[in-house]
Amino acid sequence: MSLDFVAGCVGGIAGVIVGHPLDTVKVHLQTQDHNAPKYRGTIHCFRSLMAKDCLKGLYRGVSSPIVGVAGINAVVFGVYGNTQRRLSDPESLRSHALAGAAAGLFQSFICSPMELAKSRLQVSDKVGNNPLECLKKIYGSEGIKGLSRGLGLTIAREIPGYSAYFFTYELLTRTEDEGPISTGRMLFAGGFAGVVSWTVTYPVDAIKSRIQVDGITSTKYAGAYDCLKKTVKSSGLTSLFRGLTPTLVRAFPVNAVTFAVVTWTVRILQGDALGKFGGNEFGWSEFLGRLSVSEKSLVCGREEFI
Repeated sequence: MSLDFVAGCVGGIAGVIVGHPLDTVKVHLQTQDHNAPKYRGTIHCFRSLMAKDCLKGLYRGVSSPIVGVAGINAVVFGVYGNTQRRLSDPESLRSHALAGAAAGLFQSFICSPMELAKSRLQVSDKVGNNPLECLKKIYGSEGIKGLSRGLGLTIAREIPGYSAYFFTYELLTRTEDEGPISTGRMLFAGGFAGVVSWTVTYPVDAIKSRIQVDGITSTKYAGAYDCLKKTVKSSGLTSLFRGLTPTLVRAFPVNAVTFAVVTWTVRILQGDALGKFGGNEFGWSEFLGRLSVSEKSLVCGREEFI
């Protein structure tokens, strides 16, 4: 389990570094005033942020998800594995979906405050210099209620999100024989599962982002339902999918990087960085075939901040 935890943390951090710029673009597109939008689309938003602050603007708030990766991975894979093993038919698709839902529920309590700080740091330079300072300011002005802003929506996103992810990944990696899964198949399964998961939950994420950045200067929404009504009324249903493109574009490469880094970390920690296993040369497919179930889950785990 310690090997899984360390490898998951390293891979998760790599995934955050690769995916954070597009996450920043997503949050800006989701939270801009749709009656007078600043950005015409994903590329225009990306160029505007680069022109204003270069890479610093794209990586604003990155420390929050990096700090949160360790806790989130520990909860996700710990809850997922333990829940799956305790179900009556642990290898069924239903069990994978239920275990994923349980993992999503429990990790929401770590993820929500991290995303609260990340989102505010991404859209404003007046909320603090780091996640801890940002959360302290929120607590000072809004109390516990402010720190829990968006928690219910995070739970509503994570339960179906992780359920869809693990269900899709397991479905795509099942084979008729007991042979190892090819690297290409695992990469495709992880990336596609991430796309499915985000597509299913994105409207909830859009409302969550608006709720979490609400209150930086003034409060516009009385709650999630009020935010949904006002958003749809002013900008239509399509506004709930604004920023989806950079999110989906980000999913495949981030999962690929996470996969590669986790795999190499496992090999290095096993003292096997030169490509040998038990004294014999082996390829990527054979290596993956010898991974434990939890390690395979880590290799293609759904990164929350990607």
